Amino acid sequence: MTRFNGIVSSSETDPALMEAFLPIVHPNDSHAANLLELDNGDLLCVWFTGSGEGNPDTNIVMSRLVAGSNVWSTPVQLSDDLERSEQNPVAFQAPDGKVWLFHTSNEPHNQKTSRVVCRVSEDRGYTWGPVEVLFDGLGIFLRQQLIVLANGDWLLPAYYCKLDGHYSVVQISSDQGKTWKEYPVQDSIHRVQMSIIELNGGSLYAVFRSRQADRIYTSLSHDNGKTWTTPVKSTLANNNSSIQLTKLQNGHLALIFNDSTMERDQFRWVSSKGTFRRKPLRTPLTLAISTDDGKTWPYYRNVQMADLEYKESEIGYSYPTIMTTRDGKIHIAFSFLRKGIKYVCVEEDWVYNS
Repeated sequence: MTRFNGIVSSSETDPALMEAFLPIVHPNDSHAANLLELDNGDLLCVWFTGSGEGNPDTNIVMSRLVAGSNVWSTPVQLSDDLERSEQNPVAFQAPDGKVWLFHTSNEPHNQKTSRVVCRVSEDRGYTWGPVEVLFDGLGIFLRQQLIVLANGDWLLPAYYCKLDGHYSVVQISSDQGKTWKEYPVQDSIHRVQMSIIELNGGSLYAVFRSRQADRIYTSLSHDNGKTWTTPVKSTLANNNSSIQLTKLQNGHLALIFNDSTMERDQFRWVSSKGTFRRKPLRTPLTLAISTDDGKTWPYYRNVQMADLEYKESEIGYSYPTIMTTRDGKIHIAFSFLRKGIKYVCVEEDWVYNS
């Protein structure tokens, strides 16, 4: 597919929106992108790709948009465990300039065996050190970005897939990643993949994916992530798919999510081995803005809606990542029908001009 060439250009349907389809490594499956801006202005995008999620040939890859360039590079492979499936990467640049890559690794199609591994680059991601096991608590998964708190602590959201339920935790390091301590999020069964930002007042605000495909849930911490309020249902829809949150330079919050919920009967019928079940829709993909620290989300606009191509592949547009760069622009990447990763860049005003 020639459109997956990494070239950033104006959208044919909306000139105010810049977009690109990142180059493809494996034609079957591309998923779970995460973006990072480096100190030199380069953008990195990491995701997993292979013959199918959970298969042992699923690995982590990375593409780079060099500062000043308009072409995302051909992805390079960053993991190669032949016996495990590598998924859900998170890239992070530490205050000392080193770039960390975290991702999950599990036995094929067995989430209960998942562990978290990491490797570090000292040259902005061009070469990497050895793979090390960071968290070996079986069933642990990642999805969302690590944040550095005002007190200097590193906070990495995580969650567990256990037989008795899925729930959220945070991993906190006070020594720049040398050691970590785990803190559970109370009453977070079915609330996973928490995305966290630090509000201007110092409190932490988190949003959660809901396994019940009802609504996005939210929680607060007033002690740097060690304890959290019980997650509560928001007005925002959730379809049991990943969401992500970022804080803009003006203090506004930006959230990317699927505006779809089983509470509105937004589903399609799928079959497996002769049995039919309802699967929540992963469309549209929506960008929302809050100007009051997440209390309300009055401004929103769809980034991606279903079209004729969706008719051919109803997997949808999912697992978005969002960040703001030093120039104030909003950058988004997401799984485009699982065929590849689509990248979008907009200004905040784009949301208000819908």
